[in-house]
Amino acid sequence: MPAAAFGVLAVFTAAAIAAGLIAWWLLGSRLPLGPLLPIVAAFLALYVAGHRLQIELGPSTQLFGFQVSLLFDLVLALAVAFAVAAIGRLGTGPRI
Repeated sequence: MPAAAFGVLAVFTAAAIAAGLIAWWLLGSRLPLGPLLPIVAAFLALYVAGHRLQIELGPSTQLFGFQVSLLFDLVLALAVAFAVAAIGRLGTGPRI
């Protein structure tokens, strides 16, 4: 795997972590492992949409030599993270 691919992987991993933490902070449960599910879900959404299905909606840009649809990917990661955080909160009751 070329070094540029590691750069893209690092950017999308950081985006998934940020999206998951934002969703957990705003909607998620306060259990110790509460942020884990939104982060993993955001990363898997980015993996499936960008790598496996190669979905590109909206404007594209060059990132470390790869053509990516960064805006769509970030919106997708946030949407999936928020959905998983909201579902995860259902079983834990109100936030304290």
